Amino acid sequence: MFDLFSQRILLLSLITLGAIVMAIVYALYRKICAMDRTVAFEALPLSKSSSFVERRSSHRIRSRSVLGLKIESGNGISGTATLHDMSTTGACFESPVLLFPKQKIQTRMQSPNDGSILELKAQVIWVKPGDAYHLYGVQFLPI
Repeated sequence: MFDLFSQRILLLSLITLGAIVMAIVYALYRKICAMDRTVAFEALPLSKSSSFVERRSSHRIRSRSVLGLKIESGNGISGTATLHDMSTTGACFESPVLLFPKQKIQTRMQSPNDGSILELKAQVIWVKPGDAYHLYGVQFLPI
């Protein structure tokens, strides 16, 4: 139906259109986040007051370890993050990589106990955007 040149032009046009749509979605996302600097199902509390009720099922352990990230969908973008805390059910980290709630990622870090590599799949639960780095809360998925 189309010659090879026309197919390539069509493919490049679709890729460009996709990039434009992603830029628009990102701009809208940033605008929404600017209204209320937190896009979250449940944000981490800054302090524990008498009215604070702990909703987490697992105790969090603070850490400043480096965490490797890989986005499972799309083009498999990779990046790094700085871990804030983690538990048996999830983690909180900051990264310049842009992630969205419900997005699935793969994490990779070195165990502080024996130095072995831990690879866990997770789903982004909440996002707190920043200028260069964004804060994320993820829930680990069953292996």
